[in-house]
Amino acid sequence: MNFLTTKNTVKVLSAISLIFSVNISQNASATEHEKMCKEHIQNKIAWDTSDGAGAYKWEDANLENLCKGTKTPEEPGECFHKVMTGHIKWGDSDKWEWKNAIALCAGTDDADEKIACFEGRIKAGEKWDAAIFQCKSNNSGLNNKVPE
Repeated sequence: MNFLTTKNTVKVLSAISLIFSVNISQNASATEHEKMCKEHIQNKIAWDTSDGAGAYKWEDANLENLCKGTKTPEEPGECFHKVMTGHIKWGDSDKWEWKNAIALCAGTDDADEKIACFEGRIKAGEKWDAAIFQCKSNNSGLNNKVPE
């Protein structure tokens, strides 16, 4: 009887160990993507288009917010850059505050999809802050398409 209990305990502990190691591996991968994202942005993409040379030096917290959760390291920075310089209208203007651009682009894996979602929501009559909220999820289960 002790032999069976020991054998079952070993199986359970092995399963737990496997699950734990897979979880650590996924976290390390996410952290690596976020690190690569930050490197893609820091000193290369301006956070403020009116601040000259100093605009390329990002605060760590802002980089963290923009890159957190991405699986495609280039996309949050590309999204942010396009929003800040690409004439993406949010109402009567296409001049964005950097905080709002971070809010929209945070963690994105597809800059063009994120921007298209936002533009579609604005075209459908949403206010800019509601459009950001509706489009900022990377969850494919959330329907960010504009109703037809």
